[in-house]
Amino acid sequence: MHENKEFKLYVEILNYSRYIRKYVLCNIPNVHRDLRIHLMDEVNSLIRNLVSAESTKGNIRMKYITEMIINIKMLDIISSDIRDFCPESKKHINKSVAILAKLKNMTYGWQQNPEPNESTK
Repeated sequence: MHENKEFKLYVEILNYSRYIRKYVLCNIPNVHRDLRIHLMDEVNSLIRNLVSAESTKGNIRMKYITEMIINIKMLDIISSDIRDFCPESKKHINKSVAILAKLKNMTYGWQQNPEPNESTK
C-alpha cells in the first residue's frame, strides 16, 4: 500500500476500485469481456497516475493530474457502454458513476491547487 493513507483522493479511488471489482465486474457477461478488461485497465492507470502525481511536483505533477482526468473520462465512457450492453448491472453502474463524479470533482480541485499545504492532505 501507499504510505499516505490520509490523502482523501487516494482513499476514494481505492474505494472506487474495490466497488467496481466487487459489484460491477461480476455482472458483466463473458460476451462483453473487452469492457471488463478496459474498465480495469483504466482503473489501474488512474491509480498509477495518482501515485505518480503525488510523488512529483510542478509541470510533471500537472501532466499526471491531466492524465487522471482523461482516465476518469474514459471510465465514464466505458461505464455508459456497460450500462447499454449489460442491463443487469445498471444499478451498480449508476452508483459507480456517482462515485466517479466525486472523483472528477476532487481531481479538478487538485488541478486548480496542485501544491497544497501539508495540512490539507
